Amino acid sequence: MTYILGLTGGIAAGKSTVSLFLRKKGAKIIDGDRVAREIVQKESVGLSQIVNIFGEDYLTSTGELNRKKLGSLVFNDKNKLKQLTDITGPLIHKRIEDLIVAARVADCRLLVLDIPLLFEGNYQKYCDSVMCVWVPEKLQVERLVARDGYTEQQAQQRILSQMSNEERCILADVLIDNSKQVEETLKQVLKWLETMELV
Repeated sequence: MTYILGLTGGIAAGKSTVSLFLRKKGAKIIDGDRVAREIVQKESVGLSQIVNIFGEDYLTSTGELNRKKLGSLVFNDKNKLKQLTDITGPLIHKRIEDLIVAARVADCRLLVLDIPLLFEGNYQKYCDSVMCVWVPEKLQVERLVARDGYTEQQAQQRILSQMSNEERCILADVLIDNSKQVEETLKQVLKWLETMELV
């Protein structure tokens, strides 16, 4: 039997750290961000649909998606963000469904759906349980400014474009506090793995 764990968390909450740890413990990871990039690759159906709606201005000189330029547009306009997710959402779901089937066929013990917008995209329907990595919003802002060079305002915009920490934590089955040292975070994850007898 394949146990499917949804892994989510707000931007800069430390989800990648937990995902990497689970991979080291033998889990197979489906990376939602990677799938999202795959479905809008050069000459893909997803990219042609984006160009139809947003225009060729959002392509680079080599014909690929200019993610930064499109990001600046959609993070400042909820309607534009919805237009984009209406295109990418169904394509991402289909790809993830295919990857889940493949993992089950391969008799994978623990499959992790590492998806930032897990609840927003209704991916929890595929999961046996959902783990949410969280930190206080103030720490999210600090990390985004340090990591990605955003201004505080840009960092806030990106955080506000997602579900709030409170909502995400209420919906999740397992909460991982990543506001202290990494060792403390990973201890919580290991404890869950041992309790579930997945290691």
